[in-house]
Amino acid sequence: MTGPASATQDMQVHSTFSDGANSLEENLAEAESIGLVELTCVDHVRRDTDWVPEYTAAVARLGAETPLALHCGIEAKLLDTRGTLDLPASGLDGVDWIYAADHQVPMDDGVHHPDEVREGIETGRYAAQEVIAGIMAATERCLPLHPGRIVIAHIFSILPKIGVAESDVPPELIDSLAQAAHATGNRIEVNERYRTPSAATLRPFLQRGVPLLMSTDSHARETIGRYDHALAVVRQLAASPAR
Repeated sequence: MTGPASATQDMQVHSTFSDGANSLEENLAEAESIGLVELTCVDHVRRDTDWVPEYTAAVARLGAETPLALHCGIEAKLLDTRGTLDLPASGLDGVDWIYAADHQVPMDDGVHHPDEVREGIETGRYAAQEVIAGIMAATERCLPLHPGRIVIAHIFSILPKIGVAESDVPPELIDSLAQAAHATGNRIEVNERYRTPSAATLRPFLQRGVPLLMSTDSHARETIGRYDHALAVVRQLAASPAR
């Protein structure tokens, strides 16, 4: 979907294949019961994950049985500023979208725990703007590695954990990421669970025609399709359309 997303979709829902409380079937039943028309199953993977073929087959089977538009996604963390993702090397043929996530802090020498980075910023070992630039570089550089398959997941969710704010991100870095997302045919989400990003961050993406997805990032069926922050952001964007 290009432009502001729809509350009739939920484009990131986790299941018992990773850290969700409910099965794929239970999540789909919930989505159907509340009138959603589009759903993306998304589960966390790492390089050593071996169940992706089983997972994609299960989603495909359910997709053939439901009137919903059902997509298969996996979520992988950014590992370094080169844009490396924590993905299995094979078995991804049935995956529609890869959700690139800032679960930890990607730096030149690898991924760092946010507590360590926060302490480093507070003591002067790291410069906050350099850390931000590294996160943005990692996100941007992963896009051409997986053209048309990346969803930029809950962007800036890591920032409060390291003691910085979304407003600390230079606008030119956001603009550069938006341009790269457009050039590579990738997408971005507004995420209910992490309440990120803001309409101000998303506007450059919409201005370039980058598709925006609406996600609860649900880990339990009770929150599927239930929006507050994300709906407010989408309404802000609709009230001030991209030009």
